[in-house]
Amino acid sequence: MASPEDCSLEDCSRFFPTYTPSLGGNVALLALFAVLIPIALVMGIRYNSIVFSTALATGLALEVMGYIGRILLRNGPSSRSSFTLFFLGTSMGPNFISGAMFHVMPRIIAIYGPEFRTWRPSWYLPVFYELTAVSLVFEIAGGVVATTKLTPNAIDTGVRVLVVGLAIHLIALTIFSAHAILFAVALRTRHHILDTTYASVHSSRLFRAFVTSFSAATSLILLRTAFRIVAVAEGFQSSVAQAEVVFLIFDGAVVFLGGAILLILFPGRVFGRSWWEVLAHHPPSKPERPPRPEPVHLLPAKRSPGLKQASITSFSLEYLPRKAYGPPRPKSMVDSEALW
Repeated sequence: MASPEDCSLEDCSRFFPTYTPSLGGNVALLALFAVLIPIALVMGIRYNSIVFSTALATGLALEVMGYIGRILLRNGPSSRSSFTLFFLGTSMGPNFISGAMFHVMPRIIAIYGPEFRTWRPSWYLPVFYELTAVSLVFEIAGGVVATTKLTPNAIDTGVRVLVVGLAIHLIALTIFSAHAILFAVALRTRHHILDTTYASVHSSRLFRAFVTSFSAATSLILLRTAFRIVAVAEGFQSSVAQAEVVFLIFDGAVVFLGGAILLILFPGRVFGRSWWEVLAHHPPSKPERPPRPEPVHLLPAKRSPGLKQASITSFSLEYLPRKAYGPPRPKSMVDSEALW
């Protein structure tokens, strides 16, 4: 007997998957995501990276919630609550993983030096965090509308809102990737000297491997978001949405690999003490100008009452005619008058 929360077959085919989720694949992904959660929390405490590890663990926990919903769909493919659990969990999980990655990028740039920045630090984190928050709001609203009011108009509206939320997430990841590419180009083309303060960090093989793996994790989350937009926009009656293997690969395994990569080369372990030092030594976004001196107002000269001002005319000299002198008398060795 169908429960009151179940939908009719006609309505379910518009939004819900019509196949029965496989047990093996979904249980495997659920277990893999669940194993990563305590690892993320423990490493965050050990390496003093609480914000990064909390965001990452939250995203992994949402993925676990989503695959619990998929397993519950085996008992009732038309269950609203099970589908809502699956859809919202797998939709919101990558947003939190992206937020964790956004938290790392400013530190990577600070390790190499502020000369290689492609944006102002004052607006970098607020912009990406706001885009992530707006994306979450649209995804939650779209999922709730589409799964609670199973009418054709409500489902279409919910799908549109979901696509908007996923598109905002994709835009945030695209901007993030574009700035990362500009940063990589700046390292190769600009003739600035690398910051020697953290030369032991950015010149190590471990850090270079971390940068490569971080780029790979970003690409995986970007790929998953693009796939999810296509699957939601075409509807669950499309061939893409009905292919469970495709979903488990591009929306399950891809996200798991991204999270696992971030934990294998955990940023707090790679950065060491510089994880917090780079923030303390981070220069301001603009060089501070020296304060402009106040204009000096000269006081008017005052005449002293005890002194008289000397007149320039008193020091003038009168013109005296030059006295004429005759030619000098010739001198001889003997006085001629004295001889006579």
